[in-house]
Amino acid sequence: MIQEWKPDIWTKLYVFSLCLLVYAGANVSWLSVVSLRLLYFVVLAFAIIKMMQKGVSVSSKKIIWLLVWFIYGLMVVVTHNVGFNGFIHQIFVFLVISSVILLSIDEMKYLLKALTVCFVVILVVSIPAWILYLLGVPLPHTGPHYHENGFHVYYNYFFFTTSAKVTSSDYSRFSSVFLEPGQMATPCMFLFHINTKEGRFFRFENIVMLVAVVMSFSLIAYGLLIVSLVANQIRGVRHNNGIAILTIIILAGLTIYFVNHEENAVNELILSRLEFNEEEGTISGYNRTTEDFDIRFDNMMNTSNKYFGIHDEENLDWITNTSGYKKFIVLHGIVGLTLLMLLMLILLWDNFNGASLVFIIMVVVAFFVRNLLTSTLWLSITIIGMYILGRSQNTKNTRCSDISDLNRQQALPIEEK
Repeated sequence: MIQEWKPDIWTKLYVFSLCLLVYAGANVSWLSVVSLRLLYFVVLAFAIIKMMQKGVSVSSKKIIWLLVWFIYGLMVVVTHNVGFNGFIHQIFVFLVISSVILLSIDEMKYLLKALTVCFVVILVVSIPAWILYLLGVPLPHTGPHYHENGFHVYYNYFFFTTSAKVTSSDYSRFSSVFLEPGQMATPCMFLFHINTKEGRFFRFENIVMLVAVVMSFSLIAYGLLIVSLVANQIRGVRHNNGIAILTIIILAGLTIYFVNHEENAVNELILSRLEFNEEEGTISGYNRTTEDFDIRFDNMMNTSNKYFGIHDEENLDWITNTSGYKKFIVLHGIVGLTLLMLLMLILLWDNFNGASLVFIIMVVVAFFVRNLLTSTLWLSITIIGMYILGRSQNTKNTRCSDISDLNRQQALPIEEK
């Protein structure tokens, strides 16, 4: 019989502090008073103690990933005018993300559970508050406060922001305590997809995240949701024919209804953004850049800056309020983009199966729209998601999350089991 894994105190402290770090780094309002540098230091301290207590086993593919990750960090330090503070920050980021990929599969599962619980706790508070607000209850909230440089921050709110109020319509979009609906809904979809592996859909945390995504009216999150539902139903269809059929019927019914009824939030905020713009060659919902940005981007791609990006902040005012892979290229160049995609390919190489392939496609598509893949939140979820999904499988009678561990246990003599 396989002995159940239990985290020790240092693993618990490491995971707890890492959860604080990733959500503070994602600008969650509740954690705005916490020093990020202090959190980085605490996470690394617990990671070192944990490794000294239990040791660490590193595969050859993880070593290759760490090498490419080091080259990427070195490129940022060398080519950017980061200064001393930026140098220290880059070291912290490199070491914290390195500690995540060095986790065992059991520790990754524990971290996934902690990240999910933290997200759900935030949503369980903010979703009811948002519904009450829509019904007219005057709860504390805020809109954006714009600075002279065009960036925006939020103050004096507890349950949610109203940054996503669409001025051209009568509908509001839910963003919880994150800066924007997409910044809430996209990592939420990552967690949702990993947690619904093997067809385990009807769990409290999954339903809460699903509700949050639906209320966000985020176009990219809706697309990821459809991909996740279809992929999970295909993988678990032998176990969940009823759920698969019900999902298809509901989606088809909702699509027919919204197409034939123009006055609704889905038509206003989702379907209308799928209209193709022939002049620009994109859908109307792809509004991550401006006309001025596109012109300057094309000009940059004709210079040597295309290799490592532009690093003079005084010449970067034109990227304000933009996002996506083009903005990443402006900041890190083609070399930075190549290294980042290589990191994704190595993760897939080390964890290849149908589930991990679908997940990495979701992550890359989300990065195409929003250049946050190197953030601690996105990258931590991506790493643990790839290893958890890459070591899972569906069988008719057995669901095991680490096949190698199972095979190793089965090979042990009876007295060692």
